[in-house]
Amino acid sequence: MPRNPSIRDRLESEAWNHFPETARRIADRGQRHRQRRALCWEDRILLIVSALLMVALILRVETVHADEDAFWGIEFSMGEQSLQSVALDTEISAEITGLVARIDVTQRFHNTGSDWAEAVYRFPLPEGAAVDRLRVEAGGRILVGEIREREEAQQEYAKALAEGKVASLVEQQRANQFQTKLANIAAGETIRVSISFLARVEFRDGVFALQIPMTFTPRWMPREGGTGRPHHLVNAEMSNGHFLEMDILLRPGMELSQLESRYHDIDIQPEPDGFRLFLADPDTRSDRVFELNWSPNYGATPESTLMSWDGGDAQYALLLLVPPLAEAIEPQAREVVFVIDTSGSMEGASIEQARLALAQGLTNLGPDDRFNLVEFNSDTRALFDESLPAMPWQLEKAVDFISGLDANGGTNMAPALQLAMALPEQTGLLRQVVFITDGSVGNERELLVQIGEQLGDSRLFTVSIGSAPNDWFMRKAAEVGRGSHTRVGQLDEVAERMAALWTRIENPAVQDICVDWGMDAEFYPELVPDLYAGEPLWLYARLPREPRDVTVCGELEGRYWETRARLLPGTGGESIATLWARSKVEALEDGRMFGADADLVREQVVDLALAFGLLTRYTSLIAVDRTPVRAASEQIETRDVPNLLPAGSEFVAGFTQTATGWKTQLALSLVSLLVVLAMLLHTPPSDSRARPKTPARAEPAPSTGR
Repeated sequence: MPRNPSIRDRLESEAWNHFPETARRIADRGQRHRQRRALCWEDRILLIVSALLMVALILRVETVHADEDAFWGIEFSMGEQSLQSVALDTEISAEITGLVARIDVTQRFHNTGSDWAEAVYRFPLPEGAAVDRLRVEAGGRILVGEIREREEAQQEYAKALAEGKVASLVEQQRANQFQTKLANIAAGETIRVSISFLARVEFRDGVFALQIPMTFTPRWMPREGGTGRPHHLVNAEMSNGHFLEMDILLRPGMELSQLESRYHDIDIQPEPDGFRLFLADPDTRSDRVFELNWSPNYGATPESTLMSWDGGDAQYALLLLVPPLAEAIEPQAREVVFVIDTSGSMEGASIEQARLALAQGLTNLGPDDRFNLVEFNSDTRALFDESLPAMPWQLEKAVDFISGLDANGGTNMAPALQLAMALPEQTGLLRQVVFITDGSVGNERELLVQIGEQLGDSRLFTVSIGSAPNDWFMRKAAEVGRGSHTRVGQLDEVAERMAALWTRIENPAVQDICVDWGMDAEFYPELVPDLYAGEPLWLYARLPREPRDVTVCGELEGRYWETRARLLPGTGGESIATLWARSKVEALEDGRMFGADADLVREQVVDLALAFGLLTRYTSLIAVDRTPVRAASEQIETRDVPNLLPAGSEFVAGFTQTATGWKTQLALSLVSLLVVLAMLLHTPPSDSRARPKTPARAEPAPSTGR
């Protein structure tokens, strides 16, 4: 066939004029089997635009803030580059004595680049932890951190960075997370960063517990217009490393009936004064919280306890206040509003745990109770316009509601809290709001202020869901809401922990608590929370002399209630003073959040932190090697590696599920792809291959013979 289109068109025209039947058969066969034409430039532009739209939708995650909180893990920084570095492993060493734990977290990272690097490292903290030590090993050098005021420490670090000196700076980013910067790390060098802190051992429902977070759920930040973005991006792909090693020495000071790790398999070795614990699996990853539980033998459960330490210029005391037994309290009718988080960060194991926790809560309702359900993600909706009696037909509606819950969208928590606390009041019933969420929000302080302003006479009980929830916010929300906090880490503990929560909900708390120390005392928290069944309170005090006993009184079911705590000689330690200072810092920060003068708070926190060697919002740990190791002319390369996503979290490539409408974004991208394919498959043939357009003419009549 000639390739010149004009010649081909003329031949086809001649065929139609002289051999119409043959031309028609050829055209029909060509219509059935014609080949696709080559793409013209318009087609190529359309295809490229459609493909870019598809990719943009897939990769559109309304997630990234241009600030220092963009990721978790270690980052080697220069300019705007962002490459991977290998996280080798994490080592945790802890010594638990009585009610206090000293924990050292050491993480080793390797600079895989060919140039010098500045590293930025972020890590979560146990709630209420007092960070006071830093140790860095790099290139054979050991750096030990010192506390400085934040601006002074930043200037000293920047000077060391510019002069080519090895330096480290540790700063508090939030109440439960910190950031470490490492300057001038040589190519191929392995870095060891050790952070040390004090943490309180929890005690509730007869069980002692220590929790150490390993990673964090991506956080969502609300924006104007009802949409939002997660505050942190976390890579779903597991990089090399992230292995976890653990060595814990437990000195409980009593005989135990049970010792276990909730979420990890452990090996236990008896010691003369306790137990030494190791992880059983050498391939354990740091993708979930570590929780150690131990229970005393029957009859050994502690009563209200007082411990003290002589600090020279003052005495420091720790009071563990144990509530009365739940069996001695008569349950009362109440109104319970369940609020459940169905945002994208709850996808996977978390939403299953939340559904089960919600169903478990419904089974505990009595016929005299009233209830309602509120669901929230980017939007908020309630099952009923007002709380209704817990009758079988109403509970059936609630079960249907729960079964239809799906995780998608942003974590827009404020409207849900407002709706739950603004429902029509039920005369004579105390409203108790049960808030079930992973707490993956970045605007914690705004939400805490909202709770304090809108709570009224209600009580807020929070339930942390998932393998890496925002426990600090959940505990603080319950504290401001005059309720209590419960944590659920996996499905098989939902029933147990929700039953314990319900014991606290259905039994009245000891209210209007007062503490008589027998002398002037500065203690925290100053406003003592309600005392719930199975959940002790912790008070830290600074006194002029050693206390002998403390009297605690309050109101229980409208009657006067009193208990006494006597001093246990020799049970305290210097850690009590550090934890008292940490509690005072938290109280000062709470005051700033609720309107106290910010400059005055800053001044008080700085003085306290410098005196006790504490890392705070206004003070930092700084360590500088005095000998330069890098010439100013040598360049620095950029790399980063995020923490692992929490175990059980779902992740779709390119989407952070806390992002608003990630499923919608995925659907739109797939639709765009289908449109592109349809356009390619159904593009009509070009004119040059179709039947030629000729001027209107009559088709020759069939021959009738001569």
